[in-house]
Amino acid sequence: MATSATIGSYISTVNTHLNSKSIPSLLRISTSRVPRVHSMPHLYHTCITPKPRIFSRILAAVSQEEVTATTVEEEVKGEEEEAVKEEQVEVESEVGGEGEGEGEGEETVMKVNTKLYFGNLPYNCDSSQLASVVQEYATPEMVEVLYDRQTGRSRGFAFVTMSSVEDCEHVIKNLDGTQFNGRTMRVNFSDKPKEMVPLYKETKHKLFVGNLSWSATSEDLEKLFQKCGNVVSARILYDGDTGRSRGYGFVSYLSQEEMEEALQTLEGEELDGRPIRVSLAQGGRRNP
Repeated sequence: MATSATIGSYISTVNTHLNSKSIPSLLRISTSRVPRVHSMPHLYHTCITPKPRIFSRILAAVSQEEVTATTVEEEVKGEEEEAVKEEQVEVESEVGGEGEGEGEGEETVMKVNTKLYFGNLPYNCDSSQLASVVQEYATPEMVEVLYDRQTGRSRGFAFVTMSSVEDCEHVIKNLDGTQFNGRTMRVNFSDKPKEMVPLYKETKHKLFVGNLSWSATSEDLEKLFQKCGNVVSARILYDGDTGRSRGYGFVSYLSQEEMEEALQTLEGEELDGRPIRVSLAQGGRRNP
């Protein structure tokens, strides 16, 4: 009892000193017991209890992005197919119109064609922008981007007249199949339309790549994924109206093994300063 009284007196004396203004109140000693975790359920749930709903929301958001990406990709493919059909009709009418006005009895003069056809152009590309691209290789005489008469929107293709066949061939060599604002251009002589072939080759070994930086290009994507094998195609999707990256893309490999290696090793890999997400794309297949 004497010992307890002595200890109680000591604590009381210390607390009296601690109550002074010169010492912070946080240093006060208390004889009360420290409450256990189970006596503070609000603290227990805040600090200890995991929240699985947060993880499920994150997974749902990622899955939704992949579904959206696949939907957008299908829409873009549909737009491109429609554009190709329109372009072919336009090219045929253009070629047919060039021979009009010649009399039956007049001597036929072989006309050298120096008009080029540019297909799969971004919808925000105008004549001046296309001219600046062509001028890197030769000087165009005339650039005509075709527009929809009702909406005023570009139809995604154009005709460019050069001064010589040599200039035409030089432009075709350097621009056909190249990327312009995220789209692969088709360039050929206007009177020699190309056979319809898919612009982007794909295989069943296809991956979805998300969280891409806005400045990353399809070439950057292909270079990164080539670490794991033969890349058949690497494509970042862009907004057709603004030309801005959508922040995700698709990569197709030649084999199952290459795709599996990319899934295992490239998740979280940095591309242009951002860690990428890699997953099996919808429509992609894994061997059982």
